[in-house]
Amino acid sequence: PAMTMSGAASRQSMEPRINHADGIITITDANTTIAYCRYDETGAIEYLFVGPAFRRRGHARRMLALVEERVGRKLHFEPPLSPLGRLLVA
Repeated sequence: PAMTMSGAASRQSMEPRINHADGIITITDANTTIAYCRYDETGAIEYLFVGPAFRRRGHARRMLALVEERVGRKLHFEPPLSPLGRLLVA
């Protein structure tokens, strides 16, 4: 018989995980990258992406808060800023 995952293990693998690397934060689950942010130590946000299926759930703001906490300074966005990015900072 095939082995199946328990409900608890299955739910745990679907919980978003935050991954830090130098200048990059990603939010992933077991299947995909939910969101991605590239930044530098001056607080410049170079790139911010949230997958279409995961937008409007607070992932971008959560990542920005994590970056601000990590660099210890006010953040600013590097141009160009997309129309969706303008909505985030408005």
